[in-house]
Amino acid sequence: MKKHLLLLLLGLSTAPAFAQAPASQQARPAQQQSAAVPGTTAPKGNAKISGVILDAETGKPVEFATVALISVATGKPIDGTMADDKGRFSITKVAAGQYKLNVSFLGYKLQTIENVTVNSDNADLNIGTVSLASDAKRLSEVVITGEKPLVEEKIDRTVYNAEKDITNAGGNAADVLQKVPSLSLDNDGNVQLRGSSNVRVLINNKPSAIMAGSVADALKQIPADQIKSVEVITSPSAKYDAEGTAGIINIITKRDGGLQGVTGSVAATAGTRGSNGNASLNIRRGKLGINGTFGGNMFYNKGNMTNEFTGYDDPATPIDETSFNFQRGETRPRGAFMNGVLGFEYDFNPKNSLSGGIRTNGGQFRVTNDQEVYSKNAFRTESFLNDIVMRNQRIGTDYNLDFTHYFKNPGQELALLSLYSVTNTENRISQDFYNEGEAPYTLKRNSNDGANKELTFQADYTHPFKNKTSLEIGAKTILRDVESDAVYRDMFINRPETSRIDNFFYQQDVYASYMTYGFAIKKKLNVKLGGRYEFTDISADLIGNDKDYTTDYDNFIPSVALSYSLKNKHTFKANFTQRIQRPSMFFLNPYRQEQTSNTFVQGNANLDAELTDLYELGYSTFFKTTSINVTGYVRHTDNAIEPIASIITVTDDDGSQREATLLTFQNIATNKTYGVSLFGNTKPTNNWTIGGSSNIYYVDLNSMYNSNSGWMYNINANSSYTFGKGISAQFNGGFNSQRIQLLGRFAAFSYHGLAIKKELFNKKGGISLGLDNPFRESMRMKNDVKAPATKVNPRAYEQHMVMNNFNRGVRVSFNYSFGKMDQQKPPRRKKSIRNDDAKQGDGNGVG
Repeated sequence: MKKHLLLLLLGLSTAPAFAQAPASQQARPAQQQSAAVPGTTAPKGNAKISGVILDAETGKPVEFATVALISVATGKPIDGTMADDKGRFSITKVAAGQYKLNVSFLGYKLQTIENVTVNSDNADLNIGTVSLASDAKRLSEVVITGEKPLVEEKIDRTVYNAEKDITNAGGNAADVLQKVPSLSLDNDGNVQLRGSSNVRVLINNKPSAIMAGSVADALKQIPADQIKSVEVITSPSAKYDAEGTAGIINIITKRDGGLQGVTGSVAATAGTRGSNGNASLNIRRGKLGINGTFGGNMFYNKGNMTNEFTGYDDPATPIDETSFNFQRGETRPRGAFMNGVLGFEYDFNPKNSLSGGIRTNGGQFRVTNDQEVYSKNAFRTESFLNDIVMRNQRIGTDYNLDFTHYFKNPGQELALLSLYSVTNTENRISQDFYNEGEAPYTLKRNSNDGANKELTFQADYTHPFKNKTSLEIGAKTILRDVESDAVYRDMFINRPETSRIDNFFYQQDVYASYMTYGFAIKKKLNVKLGGRYEFTDISADLIGNDKDYTTDYDNFIPSVALSYSLKNKHTFKANFTQRIQRPSMFFLNPYRQEQTSNTFVQGNANLDAELTDLYELGYSTFFKTTSINVTGYVRHTDNAIEPIASIITVTDDDGSQREATLLTFQNIATNKTYGVSLFGNTKPTNNWTIGGSSNIYYVDLNSMYNSNSGWMYNINANSSYTFGKGISAQFNGGFNSQRIQLLGRFAAFSYHGLAIKKELFNKKGGISLGLDNPFRESMRMKNDVKAPATKVNPRAYEQHMVMNNFNRGVRVSFNYSFGKMDQQKPPRRKKSIRNDDAKQGDGNGVG
C-alpha cells in the first residue's frame, strides 16, 4: 500500500526592492533585453506590444532580430528590443498612441508593421507573426547571415546543433554525443559528463523507456539523422528532478515546427560498419497537427581481445603460487533496431492545447565471442575453448498526453502532464565449453527477462507577477514497478541438467514538489532561486530470500543561479545545487550474469541514493566572429556507488571447484572532482568555421577499501568549409584520456571523421560521403585493474585487458525533403515531463 504524502509548496522570499525587471527579460540574456534608444525621450505608460518573428521561407524563428518602435507623430524611434532565441519579443511601458514597428536583421529585408494602435494605457497588444524575407543581394555579400554555430552557449545549457554537422549522417546517437562539449564516450557507447556517468538522458525533454536499462545500448538505437540538437544542462534547477552528480543530456529530434501544410523527408545510409533508413511526415491543417517518423538501423563490426587475470593472497607471494587465467578471442558485435513515433497536437482555442504521442524503440544486440581459455588455480589447471553468444532484446514504448492552458496574462500558464512508459527486455547468455575437435561437455544457458513500468503525473504552473518577478511551482508523482525473472541452466553430456530460478520485484515511488523564483536586478543581474522536496518510498522482494529491502527517505534540494552581463558582450554565471542520485535497476538487480567462464556481474539491492554538491563558475564572451566560454566546477559526492570486485570460489554441479571474479556495487566512496571546461568557435572567413572544446579535471576517489586519483581530460575539434555550389566539407575529431575509477584505469579512446556533401534538388536533398577513422584501421585499448586485499575481498588480484576494435568505415548517405508550407503560426513552448532522478547503467547488460 503506497504512502500518501501531502505535498507542501515551498516558499522563498525576496526583498521587493530587487524585483525591478520585467519577467520577459528574465528568460533571456541581458543583451536581448529591451532598452530605450539613446537620445530619445518617450512618454511612458503601462501598455505592452508583443509578437514573434519568423523566417518567411523556413518558418524558423529569427533569433535576436531588432524591433524598433516608431512614433507616427514624429517619425522617430522611441523604444526598441531584441527577439529571444524563439523569435519572441515584447516592448513594455508603452503609452497610448499611434506607432509603427521596424523589424530588421542582417540578411533580411526590413519589414515595417504599420498602424500599430495602443488604445489604452494598460493595453496588451499582440501583433502575431512577423515574417522576414531574405535579402538576396545582401545574402550574396554576407554568406554567414542568420547561421547558427555548431555549438551555442545559453544561459542554462550548452547546445550542440547536430543537424549542422554533416559527419553525423548515417551514424547513431552515440556517434553524435561523443562530439558534444563536456561529454565523453568509450568504444561501447558509455557516456560521461565531465567525468561522471551519473547522467540522465532525455528525448525531447521527456524520459524514454529505452533508457530504462542500459543507456549505452539505447543510444545505438537512435539514428543520428533524426537528431536536431543535443542540450547539456550541467546544473539543473529545482524544477528538474533530483538529477545527481553530473547533469542532464536532452536529445532534441527533428519534428513538426508548427507550420501549416504537409512536409516530409526520407534518408538512407549504406556503410561498411552500419546502415540505416528513416522517413518522417508532418501534417498540419487548422487546429490539428500530426507528425510521425519511422526508421530502422543496424551496425556490424569485429575485433579481438585478451584478458589476463592474476590473483594472490599476498603481493609478496611468488608468481608460480598464484592463480592465473588467460583468455583471448575474436568478437563480432551485431545489432538491428527499429523506431517509430506518432504524435499529435490540437489547439482547441488560443488558450487551450492538447498534445500526445506514442514512441517505440526495439531491437536486438548480439555479440559472439570465441575464446581460448587457460586457467590455473589451487583447485585445478585446465585449457579449453569457450564459444559465447550474448543476446539482448528489448522493446520500449512511451505514451504521453499533455494539456496546457494559457492565461490572458502573457507568460502565465498551467500544464497538466502524464506519461506511461513500459520496457520489456530479454537477456540471453549462452556458453559452450569444449575441447578442440570434440563435442561440448558443458552448456550454460542463463537468461533474464525483465519489465520496467513507470507512470508519471505532473502539474506545472508559471506566474509572472505585476512587479515583474517570475514564479514557478509544481508537483510530481513517479510510480515505478520493476521485475526480473532469471533462469540458470547447466546441461551436461553424462548427467542430468540442473537449473535455478531467481525472481526479483522492485517498487519505487517518488513524490515531489518544487518552487523557483526568478528576478533581475538593474537589468544586468539575473537571479533564480529554487527549492525541491522529494519523498522516496522503496520496497523490494527477492523470492527465496527473507531479507527486507523496504526503506524510505526524504530530501530537500536547493538551487541558486546567478547571471551577470557586462557591456552586452561579457556574461558571468554562478550556480549551486545539491542533488540526489537513486540507483536504477542496472545497479540493483541481484541476477548474477555469467558473462564468461570466470567473470560474473551482479547488482546489489541494498544500495542507497548518492548525495552531491555541485558548484559552477562560468564566463562567456563574443567578439566579431568568435565566441568563447570557460567554466570551472567542483563536484563532491558522498556515499558514491562504485564497482567492487572480488575473487570467489564457484562449485560446479560435478563437485569440482574453480575461481571467478565477481563484480558488484556498493556505496563505499567519496568522489571529489575539480575541473575546467572550455570551448569556442570562430570564423576565419565567411566560408570557414573552426570550433573545439576541452574538459580537464582532477578526480579524487577514497573509500575504506581503496583509493585512486589523477588527472583526466577530453578534447574535441571540428572544422567545416563551404566551397559554394552546394558543396561543403567537415572534419571532427577527439581524444579522451584514460578514465580513473576506484579499482584502476580504463582505456583511452579517440576518433576522427571526414565528410563531404553535395546539395541536390534546389537544396531539398543531398548526398554525402563519410569516412570514419580513415587514418587508422583499428584502435587498441587497455584496461588495468589492481584490487588490494580487503575485508570484502580477502584475495588481491590484478587484471589486464586489451581490446582491439576495427573502427575504420565508409558510408554514403542520401536525404530528400518534400512538401510545402501554406502559412505560419507562432511557435508555442511546450511543457513536458522529465524523469531525471535515477542513476542509470553504463552497459554490460545488467538489468
